[in-house]
Amino acid sequence: MRNMKAVLAFALIGSMALGANSAVAEEMTVEPWFVEGYNKAEMVLEPGTTGYCNKDFTVHNMSPSEEATVEIIRGNGDNYDWDQIQPNQSLGYKKDATSVFSGDAGARQHIDETRIVNGTMGGANLKVLCK
Repeated sequence: MRNMKAVLAFALIGSMALGANSAVAEEMTVEPWFVEGYNKAEMVLEPGTTGYCNKDFTVHNMSPSEEATVEIIRGNGDNYDWDQIQPNQSLGYKKDATSVFSGDAGARQHIDETRIVNGTMGGANLKVLCK
């Protein structure tokens, strides 16, 4: 009986703490990624920003000295790539390509758009050209 009271007391305290955390979370709702562009012909992504393209595209690291990290997410997210782009270098991507990381669902799905994320920890900007 004593254990049951302890469990109920712990559950009550936990639910009150959870309610307080969700109230704080509602006040501090912030988008995790700032969307820079959606199917624009050209967009510049600062670190932590994202854009969308529904065509083949090229990503260019605009930094003269800093390596950039780009995440390419095709369709529902099952088909994705992480790439490092050297300073002043570019990589081209096919909208309908299949990543080595994708599962069977990623290989079979029809991909409507690709999300491009600048995951660089420094200050390298990425220029995205939707072809």
